[in-house]
Amino acid sequence: MVVTSDVRDGRAVCRVALPGGRTLVVRPMSPDDGESLVLLFAALDEEDAYRRFFSARPPPDTFVTRMANVRHRGGFGLVASIESRHGESPRGPGRLVAEATYELLPNGDGELGITVAPGARGWLGPYLLDTLAQEAARRGVPNLEADVLATNHRMLAMLRVRGYAVLGHEGPPEILRLVVGTTGRVPSWPRGGHGRRLLLEQPGARWHAEAAARRAGFEVLACPGPGDGWHRCPAVEGRPCPLVTGADVVIDGQPGELGRTLLQAHRRLHPSVPLCVEQSPGTDEAWPGVIRVPRDADDETVVSLLGLLTAGAPTR
Repeated sequence: MVVTSDVRDGRAVCRVALPGGRTLVVRPMSPDDGESLVLLFAALDEEDAYRRFFSARPPPDTFVTRMANVRHRGGFGLVASIESRHGESPRGPGRLVAEATYELLPNGDGELGITVAPGARGWLGPYLLDTLAQEAARRGVPNLEADVLATNHRMLAMLRVRGYAVLGHEGPPEILRLVVGTTGRVPSWPRGGHGRRLLLEQPGARWHAEAAARRAGFEVLACPGPGDGWHRCPAVEGRPCPLVTGADVVIDGQPGELGRTLLQAHRRLHPSVPLCVEQSPGTDEAWPGVIRVPRDADDETVVSLLGLLTAGAPTR
């Protein structure tokens, strides 16, 4: 794969040589792309349209026009198209094969959306995501957030490589609110929250008392952790984790040796953050400096304990 870059109309343009003398062109989205975006979305089948827009129908033209003008609202977008060997302009009426955008959110993060035509899937989606993240970071946007269907395995796999954390769940159908960082492989806590911060180190990013913790006013962010082929964990690699550093309390629910490794790493790297581990009755394994929480305790009891541990947490 040969990648070259230049500047067109003051904006960066990336070209990737493709077989057959064709060229993939990636450039910033412009208001002139509205018609081509309509064609891109109209070519999606019902399943792909639902994954992207939570509707089996393509979005209305007014939505697309607003998307094409995303930069006017502080966001940013990228589009990808194919040039023929005859040099067809990517800004002409030819079909786009992909788009990636973020809308600026009130908390300073970006709301991520991405579409890749079926025939162009593979490396293009991750490339666009990484490029969009770089542009967001350059503009001071710390994270990208996205609502993703739990059945959208392609999107989940792409975000997993960047190391997503889970901000919340809703449904049915089950929709995950995910966040990825723009400057590294771990996101930061979204700005603007007012509750005490509870970080869950949980396989599958699920915890039985999560709903009770939210009702009690906690901000909850779940990290699936480094297991099951997940992203590389900074704490396991001996580096402070921004999610733990920004938390008021952590519950380590990772099983077995991986859980013990995380406990040791967090105790060493983040000694000022209260660290809890749930243990079954009769478990005699003790960790100095780690609060043991009975696994059979009811949710309200667990959340009350977390409240006591974070009683002195600063108000944000």
